[in-house]
Parts: sequence; structure tokens; C-alpha cells
Amino acid sequence: MSSPSAHVRTRKPHAKSRRGCRNCKIRRVKCDEVRPSCRRCTSFGVSCTYDRISSELQPFDEAAFSVHLPTVSLNQTVLGLLNDNLREARQLDGVDLALLNVFHERSALTLGVDSTRHIYQREGLRLAIQHPFLMHTALALTMMHSRSDDLFSRQTAREAHHWYMGASQYNRKLTDPNLTSSERDAIWMTAAMLGCTSLAHVDAMDPELSWPLKKPDDTDLQWLSLSHGKSEAWVIANVSRADSTLQAFAKGLAVDDFVIKTSDEEALKALPEEMTLLCSAPEYHNAVAMLGRLLPVKSCQENILKFFAFLGHMTPEFQQLLRQREPRAVLIMLWYQTLLGAGTDVQWYTRKRTTVETEAMICYLERYHSHIPGMDKLLDFPKRARWARGPVSSMATFPGERHPLGIHDASISWQSRLSQGSRHSA
Repeated sequence: MSSPSAHVRTRKPHAKSRRGCRNCKIRRVKCDEVRPSCRRCTSFGVSCTYDRISSELQPFDEAAFSVHLPTVSLNQTVLGLLNDNLREARQLDGVDLALLNVFHERSALTLGVDSTRHIYQREGLRLAIQHPFLMHTALALTMMHSRSDDLFSRQTAREAHHWYMGASQYNRKLTDPNLTSSERDAIWMTAAMLGCTSLAHVDAMDPELSWPLKKPDDTDLQWLSLSHGKSEAWVIANVSRADSTLQAFAKGLAVDDFVIKTSDEEALKALPEEMTLLCSAPEYHNAVAMLGRLLPVKSCQENILKFFAFLGHMTPEFQQLLRQREPRAVLIMLWYQTLLGAGTDVQWYTRKRTTVETEAMICYLERYHSHIPGMDKLLDFPKRARWARGPVSSMATFPGERHPLGIHDASISWQSRLSQGSRHSA
């Protein structure tokens, strides 16, 4: 009990400026009142708003997002809950909260197939709120999705931060011997999202600067290594266990029906004779047989697991041939990416890679290996498909073609539940 004579600390009287911008007032920080954009907003990553017309906390580097943020009190409550869980120096802000809305309402539904995409939406958000490595990965994926219509868009600092944090924390979590059930499910979900982001991330839009034309370096086919790294996560997560909330995904981990339904011999018959003759050596067998199975399959969300099976069945020997840029292995990869990128229902996370790398592979094989018997004829199919899509230089997205990721007030219902849950448990 404090003494009546105890010293009571009082704040020194000071004058308050009323001329600061709205965002600094919302965040309860002192505004330096620099115009047209104060330094606080610039470093925070939002557009500065001195007027009363602009909406608050609009991201200046993620202009593709058209979002309506929830009320300030709810916004601050949810951010407080999320940041308490993250316990990181760089905390989530209003832009990240808007991104999380977009993930829940739009991006999560682009993952998996029709029977599982709503599980990504429901469990992906629930698990992301609990596990920072999944939270970062989901935010990075959402930002990649938001700019996928523009093939020439560049990765922002915010996206790079979330992608790095998600991947690094995920890799550390894989070595944890005492994983909880929830952490195992989050590992599975993160592995699936990292597989998509690794496919979506392409550094260069110039085919001459893309694999296999560019100068070899350590980043070559890194996306392929990340895709194969998911196998380790599947074993650790084991979503078929009784306490997993992702048991519906266990069916997708089994050998797909379309793989065992068609024998290798039947699959090879679907391919041109020149392909089977040119790639008859044992090191090409699995990849060519999977290619034959995929030939009649339409590239769309419902069939995406079948296309991923090609990567899952790829042998280490074939991967090594790809890293060596062996022409037959490159030809098989060219046909695979041509099939994956064909049609009007191409998945957003495959579009950029299949656009740039198919053109690079065609140029590589024509330039250095056209003397191989049958090569010219086997390049005809990818070239015709490539011409149908147009050259890379013609694929910049015009403003009228962009599909805005619009979020409405109804999308914040999960935030309301989260904030209400915190009050009930207090």
C-alpha cells in the first residue's frame, strides 16, 4: 500500500500541435509535419494524409490493393493481439492487417483444389494468427498474388521481409524436436505456400537473363529445390494423424490416381516417337512417363496436384541433369512448363515462370542444340504454344486489365471474432 506522502510523478506541461497528419494521430506518434509527406509515414510505408478526404493507412508501395480497413479501435486491438504473439522487433502494421484480409478473402482460395481451398482459407488464417512463420509466409504470398497480373512488377521491401522471415523461421522450426500438433499443421500449410511462392518468384523478365540462358550461379533452379523440400515437411507434419485439423489433405499426399491408373508404357505412347527415342535412357524415364500422363490434362486449379506430381516424382539424377543444362532434360522441362502454362485457367503462381522460362529454354535449345536429331520437330509444340501467348515484351499489364483485390467491410468478421475472443478470455 503506497504512503500518502509518496511522490506523485506529473507530466511536464507542453503544447500539443494539431497540425500533424491523420496517420500519425491514429498511431499516436509525434508527427514532424513535413509536407507533402511526413517522415513518420514515409518510414512506416503508408501514404501521408493531411487532408480529411484520403482514407487512412493506405500503403504507398502496394498500390494494387483496394481495401477498406476496419475501424481504428478494432484495427489497433487486432494488431496488438497479433504483435503480442509475434514478439518481433518489426511489428505488423495497418498495411499488414489489410494484407491479411486479402489473404483470407482472396489469396487463400487460389491454393489447393476445389475440395480443399476453403480449408486453406479457414485453417490458413487460424494457424497464421498463432504461428509467426506461417503469418509471414501468408503475407508474402498475398503480396505476390496482388501483383501477379503485371509480369513486370518488382518485389517490394515489405514482401521481401515477410518472405525471408517466413522461410527462415520455418527452416528453424523443422529442426524442433518438440513440435505441438498445431505447429505440425502450420508447417504443412507453410510448406504448401512456400512451394507456390518459390514458383511465383522470378527475378528477371528478360529470357536472356533467365535459366538456362543466363550465367550459372547458386540460385539456378532454387524453386525446384524448395518444391522438393516439401517432402520433408510432409513427413514431419503427418496430417493424417488423429489430432490434425488438416486430415482432408492427407488424400492428396497419396499416390495420385492418375499416376497409377496409367502405366508408364501407356503414358509413353501418348508422346511423339522422337521424344521417346531421344529420351530413352533410364535417367529420363520417370520424367518422360509423367509428361505423357500430363499431355491430355488441362492446366487449371482442379488439376494442379497432377502437375505438381511431375515435380514430386522427379529423381535426383534428373535434377542434376537440369542443373547441368543437359539438352534432353531441358527439353522435357520445356514441355512440362508449356503444358503447365497453357490455356486460360493458368494459376497465378505459375504464369510468370512459364512465360519467361519457356522462351528462354526454346532459345537455348535452338541456339546450342539444334543439331540433335529430332530436336527441331520437338520444339515445334512449345514454339506454337509460345507464339499463341505472345512474346514476353508484349505482356505488360495495362491498368484496365488489372483485377483489383477488393475487400469490403464484411471481410473483417474474423477480426471481430478474434478481438471478442480476447475480451472473453481476459
